[in-house]
Amino acid sequence: MKNNGLVADDEEKNIRLKDALKDLIELSHELTTSFVPDAPFSPSALEFLRQVHSNFPIVYRGAAADWPALDPASGRKWSKQFFLDTLGDSSVLVAETPLGNADAPLGEQFVQPCTSTLLFTDFMAKLTSGEESGVCYMQSQNNNLPNEFPKLVEDIDKELAWASEAFDAQPDAVNLWIGSSKSVTSLHKDPYENLHVQVLGRKVFKLIAPTEYICVKEENLRQAYYTKTSDGTFTVVEDGDTIPWPTADPDALDMSDAWQAQCRVLEVVLNPGDILYLPALWFHKVSQVSDDEGLCCSVNYWYDMDFTGPLWALSNFARTCSRIVCHSPDELTNIIH
Repeated sequence: MKNNGLVADDEEKNIRLKDALKDLIELSHELTTSFVPDAPFSPSALEFLRQVHSNFPIVYRGAAADWPALDPASGRKWSKQFFLDTLGDSSVLVAETPLGNADAPLGEQFVQPCTSTLLFTDFMAKLTSGEESGVCYMQSQNNNLPNEFPKLVEDIDKELAWASEAFDAQPDAVNLWIGSSKSVTSLHKDPYENLHVQVLGRKVFKLIAPTEYICVKEENLRQAYYTKTSDGTFTVVEDGDTIPWPTADPDALDMSDAWQAQCRVLEVVLNPGDILYLPALWFHKVSQVSDDEGLCCSVNYWYDMDFTGPLWALSNFARTCSRIVCHSPDELTNIIH
């Protein structure tokens, strides 16, 4: 009877924990809007700081329209031919996958792309040729714009002054992304305050708040990576480690799942010149829409998040509670923090 009592007590605690997570989601929905607001201007540092404190996304429409990279009158407007003329003999690090599914869950695996170094001319040819041997994406995320593409630095703002003033810091990284409609970035989160600027084509962001951690179905997946043979065949190779990763797809939520049925997905479509403020720890899936030349290009600024505030602690608490509700005690021993 004692053991039965303990089991019943554990079940009661689990029910109460589920109720607490449900209340957290419902309260978050009540206190925030069901859409991402627009602002038709760049903010002041004070206005932006208020937005950061709310930990809610916003789009500053046309805020980068005066960049040389976007202004036809500048003589530096980015295009396929401008890239070829400016970067044609440069070497670039390129991610390649069979279906454009880089850094993504695949069954019970988390598969990373194979990477190679190509001349920019060869990368551009593969990206826009329509060949079926693989999908290329330049996504190195390592402060690549100033480090690898100094010829392009004069075409953008080296920093967003209002953001740097608000954060009292320079960006940790400024990244250049060049891909096509074939590439999709799976649902994930970053420990950075992200300002994402669209230059060519469009991007579609699907966003989920950190308070809805239980809705994203985080699982421990076996890490793996693609390799590619000389004949263009892709193979998946496991590396033996595991990684916790969200497995829900915001574009195909399982409405029979009680938690996913409660999930609020916010959609943002970025057009050239728009800047999205994507707060730290927000889950996001990103799809691309190529322009008439087959390109989708953006620049993003990553500022380190404030780990001393409540956001990091709250997100980790929501994650821990979610894992307790969704996993057995044996599975919980394998959680990677």
